[in-house]
Amino acid sequence: MKMFDIGFEEIESYLRHSGWRRSLTGPFAEMWHPQHDEDLSVLVPKKSDAPDFSKSLKILTAEVARLENRSEADIRLEISRQFIDVTDLRAEDAEIADGTIPLTSGIGLFNSAHRLMVSAAAAALQRQSYYGNSMPRAAYRHARRMRLGQTRPGSYIVPVISSAKFGALVSTAFDGPRLEASADDSYFERRMLTTLSRALETLSELTVNSGRVPAKADVLDAVDEGVSSELCAAVLDVIGKGDVEVFDVTFNWAPNSPAPTDVPDKIAFPGEAARLIEQIEGDLKEANAPAERVLYGVIRRLSLKKNDTAGHVALETVLDGKPRIVNFELPLDVYRRAARYHGERRPVVVRGILDATPGRRATMQVNAFDADRSVASFEDLG
Repeated sequence: MKMFDIGFEEIESYLRHSGWRRSLTGPFAEMWHPQHDEDLSVLVPKKSDAPDFSKSLKILTAEVARLENRSEADIRLEISRQFIDVTDLRAEDAEIADGTIPLTSGIGLFNSAHRLMVSAAAAALQRQSYYGNSMPRAAYRHARRMRLGQTRPGSYIVPVISSAKFGALVSTAFDGPRLEASADDSYFERRMLTTLSRALETLSELTVNSGRVPAKADVLDAVDEGVSSELCAAVLDVIGKGDVEVFDVTFNWAPNSPAPTDVPDKIAFPGEAARLIEQIEGDLKEANAPAERVLYGVIRRLSLKKNDTAGHVALETVLDGKPRIVNFELPLDVYRRAARYHGERRPVVVRGILDATPGRRATMQVNAFDADRSVASFEDLG
């Protein structure tokens, strides 16, 4: 995938979100005008494979830039990232100047980018305190889909780029909600970033916000939020080995894809947090907690008999690239939420101990259940 290609979808999204309105439409082009001025208009090409598309795009961006009093470069960049999430990894230090960074610090920042994405992909699949040699192969595969953008001057910034163009996850062609398995994979990079944001926030709360050595019980609880020894090592690549004063991560969600709910957009780690993070990294390596699978999907069936203390749920998810039903029980207070999500056709996420032996009914002992907030819709946020 070429991340910064511009086609009609990107142009249309930018103009719509910037207050422009469509005047005329045809098979090869459309006319758009500013919301409060129908006398002004721009020609929008629709066929990106047409010989004159590049020329028409240049004319369009120049005219929009003039009317919006902005640079053509800014307009083109903003159009191009309508369906792109950009995660900025920033190092701030007195020795960073004129767009340059000390070699050791720079190596640490780039190493951190890779480690952060691999650890986030792993945690989006399976919560584990320390992966070591058991790192899921799929974590490396998913991390390879991410791209690095050009570094930016000032405080040294490395942007990590990922797709936020999603397919329809829940089919409405049936009486009940059905999972569109072919579209499920298109959400994984967004789920990675949502997991990463929550994990970094939790690690910050344990170290930066508290300023004291966290209890081992709190460290183990942090695993539930995606914190791992590998995640700690990624942060230490910058503020530990890289000896940088401040390392922060900012999530710039795609303008045309609703941002995940209840996750921070920016998390910062000062250099003095390195000592506590090193201790947490060691505690997580030594922890002997069972790994828990994370499943995403839609609820297909619900069952609750009279006098039952738990409700029965059948979840349609994707395992090993194929749709599969996983059965589990939920306590009554959580089951009521599940029933509401089922009625709303809302995707959900569950975490627990999975038994998916081939040829047998797949079951899970669930330890956490909620709506999948990484795929919230604009209607959900309204």
